[in-house]
Amino acid sequence: MTSRRGLNQMPVNLKDLRNRIKSVKSTQQITKAMKLVSAAKFGRAQHNVVNARPYALSLAQLTAKLAGLVSGGSAHPLMNDVSSKVAIVLVISSERGLCGGYNSNVSKQAIKTIDELELEGFKVTAVCIGKKAFQTLNRRRKLVLKKKDEPIFVTENEYAADANVLVPGEGLVSITTPFDKPTNAMATRLSEAFAKLYTDEKIGKFVIVYNKFQSAMSQIPTADIVLPLHVGSASIEAEPIFEPEIDELLEHVIPRYMTSRLFQTLLESVASEQGARMTAMDNATRNAKEMERKLQITYQRARQAAITNELIEIISGAEAL
Repeated sequence: MTSRRGLNQMPVNLKDLRNRIKSVKSTQQITKAMKLVSAAKFGRAQHNVVNARPYALSLAQLTAKLAGLVSGGSAHPLMNDVSSKVAIVLVISSERGLCGGYNSNVSKQAIKTIDELELEGFKVTAVCIGKKAFQTLNRRRKLVLKKKDEPIFVTENEYAADANVLVPGEGLVSITTPFDKPTNAMATRLSEAFAKLYTDEKIGKFVIVYNKFQSAMSQIPTADIVLPLHVGSASIEAEPIFEPEIDELLEHVIPRYMTSRLFQTLLESVASEQGARMTAMDNATRNAKEMERKLQITYQRARQAAITNELIEIISGAEAL
């Protein structure tokens, strides 16, 4: 009885194994294709990040030198503290998953940053680029903040046109414009919107949370305080002569510096996303290969066992005759 039951179940097991092997091979082809696509996108994104860094660094050094030469303290409103206890946290994640810990890491950093700001007494509005972080923060918002009102969905053009969305804080804004290919114009519109909120003293702090690009396998979750603007200090060997005056130069340089920081952040985020997805799909492809190898071994053993049992039954039947 046991032998017959085993024989009756063996073809079903073999069929299941064949289906599993076929499924794993199909998954392996998908992950390999996604890895190749991400590798091509990663190459372009990495090129953009590396090329943009010298300009961003030079502009930061120029801004620091100009700020250091201002007599009697800073003359630009973006560099001064304001009394508002409302903060905006811009969270940059991806629109899609399958990129390892990219989205979970940036979401954890965003939640940590929001908690720290709330401990400082700020009311926080989270502005999300990328729906993955938005979904995580929306779940947290419903569980922790007990907010029943619906979040607001806008494009980056609409947000730039009406930057007063959900200010004061404890709100959630989702910028629905895809940013796979960030542009300087996009960064300019957003930076102008945040700067206007700060100069109007409707917010007292602006923080960007994103994954800083290190390599294809290394992305660092970062919370960068953008406003109030702290450009650091720069060594000046001899006091230069400026035309026009320093205050007037700052009026032109600081908005460009703000745009440069935001644009560089978007580029870093895109490169980090593609690097994380390429690494994740490479790991998935290798895991699928290993699983296929193990399933093939199991299939061959099950097939050999089935053939052996059939031979034993044939021989036993012949001997009985």
